Amino acid sequence: MVKNFVRVIPKKGGEKWPSKLGEMSSLFSEAEYEMVKQGYRKAAIIHIDEHNYQQMTEKMNKDGLIFTPFLKSGHYEGFSHCHKEVKPGEPYYWYGCLTKTYKDAQEFKRADGTVNGKSTDHKKYGEMLGYPNCCSSYFIKAFPKNYDPIWLGKQGKVSGYPECNQMLRYFGARITSHFSCSPTCQKTREIGQKWLSVMKGIDKKLTEELYALLNSNCSWNSYHGVVQVETPYFIGLTHTFPLLKKPRIINWNKEK
Repeated sequence: MVKNFVRVIPKKGGEKWPSKLGEMSSLFSEAEYEMVKQGYRKAAIIHIDEHNYQQMTEKMNKDGLIFTPFLKSGHYEGFSHCHKEVKPGEPYYWYGCLTKTYKDAQEFKRADGTVNGKSTDHKKYGEMLGYPNCCSSYFIKAFPKNYDPIWLGKQGKVSGYPECNQMLRYFGARITSHFSCSPTCQKTREIGQKWLSVMKGIDKKLTEELYALLNSNCSWNSYHGVVQVETPYFIGLTHTFPLLKKPRIINWNKEK
């Protein structure tokens, strides 16, 4: 089994991209907060580090928002679908949901399998997080087969909307928070336009750079538990679902 890892290797002239991706990740996190604050979605899943818990809760109180902690988890590298045990003396963060009302928080909490000890209610999850119904249905069907469900069944040349492109989310670059059911999902594009509007209100120039990156040609190559994503500016490597028989390669072509 491949251990969790993330690597970004800049190409010549692309030395700024590792730090730029960090900025894009922070932009997304701030936009996720604002999407709830501005009423575009009922809830968001957020992580609050132990060191800024007080600062964040004071900010949420000021903004009329509620953070409901579900559990503590140790830090990990890359993306993961389970939480790391917190050992004495090790850093940790709080995992929970952000809502406007206590009622929404409890409803979301009941849907979360990490809290109730049951299977996560992904339909309710998707509804409260503002996901399109078509994408929630796709996730419910695809996730048990592959926990990194980038358009299962598709490979080779693929064209679509940047709002639907989740092939760079491992490295911090994404517009929406869900897996789109297709690269041309109109509902995802509509929701993505709201995200972009919020992001531009935070940092217009960085948002435009993010959109351009997700609209540029790239290749996504998954094999033996490692995915390699090559863009014009850098190559990203991380762990993923292990395809053992042959690689699956998607060549993303920018929007016409």
